[in-house]
Amino acid sequence: MLIKAVEGMEGTVYLIHLETPIAGHAQHYIGWAANVEARLYYHRKKKGAKMLAHAVGLGIAFSIVREWAGGKDLERKLKNRKKARLLCPVCRRNAEA
Repeated sequence: MLIKAVEGMEGTVYLIHLETPIAGHAQHYIGWAANVEARLYYHRKKKGAKMLAHAVGLGIAFSIVREWAGGKDLERKLKNRKKARLLCPVCRRNAEA
């Protein structure tokens, strides 16, 4: 069971990296959850974000590559930056290679 966020509620902000970019979309997703494992389960069952549901439908693998302790305010701050790839350790590692 997923827990809905209430103002000031702490949880985990997470960054998902898709193995392959979706045409017309980014290769990353930033989300928030009180229980990250449960939220990832819902994403894989196409019951979460539309972007990730589409990725599942296309057979694109994805995984959580980074987490931060925080609330919805941190999630919004990171999403508004529109630079998730700069936060992604997978993409940074590939850029250095």
